[in-house]
Order: sequence, then structure tokens, then C-alpha cells
Amino acid sequence: MIKKKIIIYNKKKKIIYEKKNLSLLKILIKNNVYVDYHCQEGYCGTCRIILIKGKIFYFKKNHPLAALKKNEITPCCCKILSNIIIKL
Repeated sequence: MIKKKIIIYNKKKKIIYEKKNLSLLKILIKNNVYVDYHCQEGYCGTCRIILIKGKIFYFKKNHPLAALKKNEITPCCCKILSNIIIKL
């Protein structure tokens, strides 16, 4: 399985690699990247982040119910398909 690169912009730039098939939120938590979250189902939108580049897919039947702006994603219910760049 190929490792996917996640570049995170917050106060500093951080790069992590992941090859397991986990939700993006679980990958971030596992790598000590702090993200607010609550429901972990895509309903509340607390964990929303900005996807700058790359591809994700939502593994829930429907896309998240939280109201999202352009380029916002809910990492609790998505998985990464390619290398991505995100902003917290």
C-alpha cells in the first residue's frame, strides 16, 4: 500500500504520511495534530478544515450534513485518495 502525504498548515507547516485506511480525523489525532471535533458523523461541523489541494471521499452514504463553505471538509467522515494539503 502506498503512503499518502498530508501537508498541514496551521501555525507551522507539518508533513505526515499515512498508509492505513483511516478517516482523516483519526490520522490527524494519531499524529498529534489537534482538531476540534464532537459528533464524528459529519452532522455538527465542529471538525471542519480547509482542503487546499488533493482528493478525498466521504465514506458515509450521504455527504456531511453540516453546512460547509467552498473547500471546507469534515475530516471525521472522509478518507484521503491522494496526497493532500489542508489548513486547520
